[in-house]
Amino acid sequence: MVKNETYEWLMVEGTNGVRRIEKLGWRRLARIYYRAKPGSTVRRAINNECRRSGYTPRIVLGIHA
Repeated sequence: MVKNETYEWLMVEGTNGVRRIEKLGWRRLARIYYRAKPGSTVRRAINNECRRSGYTPRIVLGIHA
């Protein structure tokens, strides 16, 4: 596990063209979210990924915290 996940780390594309944020599970994303500072680009990216998947961030992060 990467100690300090950054925005760039989450957005990097693999060889198949899928971003890392799309491949990680919600539990892992919730842990990353709660470790990041409020208002950071990491939190905004995870919020956007929740919305892109059709969920509200509050629901997803509340279930998997």
